[in-house]
Parts: sequence; C-alpha cells; structure tokens
Amino acid sequence: MKNKYHHFSAVCLLLCCFCSPVSVFALKLCPQCRQTFDDSINFCPVDGSGLEKTTGQKPFGMALKISPANAVIRVNGEIQQNRLLELQIGNDYRVEIASEGYQTAVFSFKHVNAEQTELSFALLKQSPEELRASKLSNMATNRDQDMVEVKAGIFALGSERGNHDERPVRKVESRSFWIDRHEVTCAQYQRFLEDVRKHGHKWCHPSEPPHKDHTPYHTYAWALKFSWVGGQPPRGMGDFPVVLVDWYDAYAYANWAGKRLPTESEWEIAARGGDGREYPWGNTFSLDKCNIGDQPIAVGTFPDGASPWNALDMAGNVAEWTASTYEPRPADSQLFSGRFGLPVIRGGSWDDNSRTCRSSARDVRRSPAYRSTTVGFRCVSDHEPWLLQQGK
Repeated sequence: MKNKYHHFSAVCLLLCCFCSPVSVFALKLCPQCRQTFDDSINFCPVDGSGLEKTTGQKPFGMALKISPANAVIRVNGEIQQNRLLELQIGNDYRVEIASEGYQTAVFSFKHVNAEQTELSFALLKQSPEELRASKLSNMATNRDQDMVEVKAGIFALGSERGNHDERPVRKVESRSFWIDRHEVTCAQYQRFLEDVRKHGHKWCHPSEPPHKDHTPYHTYAWALKFSWVGGQPPRGMGDFPVVLVDWYDAYAYANWAGKRLPTESEWEIAARGGDGREYPWGNTFSLDKCNIGDQPIAVGTFPDGASPWNALDMAGNVAEWTASTYEPRPADSQLFSGRFGLPVIRGGSWDDNSRTCRSSARDVRRSPAYRSTTVGFRCVSDHEPWLLQQGK
C-alpha cells in the first residue's frame, strides 16, 4: 500500500526545465564567487566585489506539472496561476503546492547563473496520527512476504504419549508449501479491513454469516484492551498478532492476501518437521522459547523457539485457526466447509501450558464464530511469496 502521508507520494511533482529561445544579453560577472547578475547591478551582493561585464544566454524557464491538477501553487507566498516560472538569476524562489486531502509539498530553488540551478526540498513533519499510520504500513509491508518454505516429504504426525485424539501416529505425504514465518499481525490485518470496506466481501467464505463485520472486537470487558475502534488496532499493538478474529475473518484475510489457511497436517509439519519432536525447538519445554504469560506480545520475540523450518511462535503467543474440521481420529479430518463441524485450532496460546503447547496437541476446536484474545492465525501458500498479490 502506498503511503499517502509522505509528501513526495501525496503530491506528484515533475519539474521540467527547458530552454527559452536563445538571445544574447548583457550580464555582469563577479570575479570572486563567479555568479552572474543583471547589468543594472555594479557590485556583487554576495561579497561586494566589483562586477565585470560579460554576455550570456537567457536564463531557463521552469514548467511545473502537478498532480492533482487542481492543486494551489504559491511562489514566495503568492498564488501562481501560470505553471511556467521565469527564473531570474540570483533570486530565491519558495514553492508550496497544496491540495485538500494531501500533505503540502514544499521546495525552493535559486538560479545561480546561466549554468547552475540550486534545488532544495523540505520534508514536512507528520502529525502523530499520520506517523502512526505510516509505521503500521511499514510494519505490514515487512511481514507480507516473510514466509518460509516447507519442503515436500513424508512426515510422522501425532503422538502415542499425547491425548487420545493424537493417536495413532500416522505418516503423511506432503507437497512443498510456504507458511508465514509469523502470525498475521494487526498492521497486516488493518489493510485487509480497509479493502473490505472499500470493495465489499468478495474474498469471504460463501457460508459467512450475512452482514458480517470483520473488525476484531468482543463486548466482554476482558477483551476491550484488544478490541479495535474506528478500524484501528489498539495503540502499540501493530506488530502483535491479530486476535478476536473468528474463522471466517481468518479465511477472508488469507484469500485477500492470495494465500489460504493451513490444513491441520500442514500446520503440524511446519511446527515440528519430521523427527517427531514434542515442541518446535525440541523435546523439552522451555519458557525461554515461547510466550506463556499475561497476554500476546509482538511476533518473533522468541527466535530461539523457531521450528525446523524457521517458523516462529508456533507454540504459545496465540493459538491459530486451521482449515480442517475436527474429527476424533486425525486421519479422518476434512477441510472445514464453513457450515458443519468445528474447525481445529492449533499451537497453544499465551494462556496455555506446556501440555497444550505441544506441536501434536489438537484438542481445541471451536465454533467458526468463536472470538478470543488467545486465537489468531497464519497463512500458507502453494507459490513463492514474491509471486503473490493482495486484493485480487
């Protein structure tokens, strides 16, 4: 997404210099600073030296091509109707270009002599809200293509030591795929939310409830801290995983991003690899390698907890929606249709413990309309991330 708050993006400026018809006229040259001045001046206004007569070509003019076309141009404080500026040697010019809905662009220049023009740009300071929006956009852009590749192979999934619904251990053949290194963040989700409001629900699941609002929120007091207001995530949580999203929200976001939700098997393969380990990092639980605490925190805070494929936060922080329907025998699970059954949530959250954060644990299943501060999601893709396009 383009950053409309940066003034170079807000007002597109093309400065085109062209030669006026050539004519020879009288100029005076300063022997010290080598600047030229009008013939009526006898002493250099810069260093006081006596000027010497010379000749030169007529100074350049400058055409201003502005977008949007209705922008107001002020030159040295006065509105400029003519978009063609006549440059006089030695004069300073300050140009302001303003239009409603855009941040004012400011630049200045000086035609020093027949061969040289000095051009200066001034960056205008953003307001606190503009700065916040800019930071959120940059955060999201940095996360969008940050995916890791999971190679094709045959993987052992499940656990004989776990809950009854993790048995028996089964072998699954998987094609290669890409998975988000991090859980989807609030900054990323915000752009999806803006596109839904502009273009409607064309990315949504056909079984989605009518009049659905994809805004993360919950009416309970314990969820107010994480609820969005006015389409904005809570302050300071732009790089936190988005929570208070139900299965339909996660599905629609993944579709909008050109990706999809992982199946239960894909999620477990990405979390533990093929060596049967209990946790993404190995067989021994460690509080130093995952977020189990008071609330979700910024993604990627525990790099030592990476999975064999280098995916992060696959234990703790927030649990994650998958595309699979819960069945007591994992081999029987199918893609969730959006109507019947309960989609599976995997990974454990900040509010879980060492047992429920195991990579094979699968006893969490909820209504697709379930929203919680403990549940977010990440996406997968069958194609390289640099080929993906959002909002298509």
